Amino acid sequence: MFSLNYLTELKSDWRRAAAGALVFLFPIVVATTNGGGSIVYTLLLLLGFWLGRGWRGLDGWEKALMLGFVLVVAVNALSLVNSADLREGWRWVERYLRIALMIPLYLMLRRYGWALGRELVAGAMLATVVMMGQGWYQVAIGNQDRASGFYHWIVFGDLVVLWGAIALVYWLTAAKTRWNTLATAAALAAAGYASLLTMTRGAWLFLPVFLGLLLVLYGKALWADRRVAVALLAALLAGGWLAWQSERVQRGIGEGMHDIEVFMQQPEAATSWGIRLNLWRNSLLLAAEHPLLGTGLGDFHADMKRMAADGTSWSPGVAEYGHAHSIYFHSLATSGLLGLVAMVAAYLVLPFVYFYRRWRVAGPGWPAFYALGGLVAVTAFAVFGVSEALWARNPFVNSYVVTMAVLMAGSNNVKR
Repeated sequence: MFSLNYLTELKSDWRRAAAGALVFLFPIVVATTNGGGSIVYTLLLLLGFWLGRGWRGLDGWEKALMLGFVLVVAVNALSLVNSADLREGWRWVERYLRIALMIPLYLMLRRYGWALGRELVAGAMLATVVMMGQGWYQVAIGNQDRASGFYHWIVFGDLVVLWGAIALVYWLTAAKTRWNTLATAAALAAAGYASLLTMTRGAWLFLPVFLGLLLVLYGKALWADRRVAVALLAALLAGGWLAWQSERVQRGIGEGMHDIEVFMQQPEAATSWGIRLNLWRNSLLLAAEHPLLGTGLGDFHADMKRMAADGTSWSPGVAEYGHAHSIYFHSLATSGLLGLVAMVAAYLVLPFVYFYRRWRVAGPGWPAFYALGGLVAVTAFAVFGVSEALWARNPFVNSYVVTMAVLMAGSNNVKR
């Protein structure tokens, strides 16, 4: 993964070494430490403000992507005209601004031609092992029901699956040695075990989508190398069988099915999925009242309290929630159709199309890694966002910025 020439290159450019070290550290600390991801994000951002130049050198697609991030900030700020709680509303605008501030970081990476995929992969692999160890300690020694890292089991579970997926993409595209294969196998095993400890069903939902994406995009290449195809199939079957035999998987799926059954009979019951379904229904009701700009950023919690008190909501349990447990329903409720369309287009659709265009012309090795890795990362955030308000949590926001900046810039800068 790291050649002698590569290490010599790092030694000759301390700025490149500093950026690479920060990218390497990010996956390891973002879900396991108090504010570690925000610290790394801030340091990368400061480097970007210092070194980022070259807007005119970007192509049309790159400019459209960057301007899309700015558009999301503008549309959500516009929704504040309907907000009663402007302080909370501006806190939400700040989270969207965090994503728009990817621009100076991206300009720095493009200006110097840095492709930091090696650092991201190495950090992701080590992160899965660290997260497995932390999760095991919390469950086995700390007697927690679920591994949660420093923040929450949803953050922990989603991100460890994302890092494992990036490791697998690396193995499929850029891994060359037996040691690379062993490192990937260790990372996948660690990510799988850590995921089981979290019982994060939203992360598990991503797995079949991820595998389907790989088959659609990489199926011919896998079939061309029968040994790789057989090894991957055997690993998937073994992993799937072991997961299905896990008491935690059976319990997690069983609890989810039970929640839905209870909701069908008692929609007011405060179960995990029952609350989500109530929040989503309430979001649609709010959007019907304010279809264009929504009820206003920052007012969601107050709206839930009101709807719980006047009986509009089927469940009074929604009064405790300040977000809709979904990026789609939350955007629709708080910033209306304009906010939803802007968010989906800028954060998900345009990046996916961008990486797909790169994938169609990518050569083998690292070019393929950046393109396929970008497609997988965008898909992961799209799926995770179905059942979690990602932009309400800084670890998710920071992870989106770092992964997107590294993979997008790398897809342009990589030479081979």
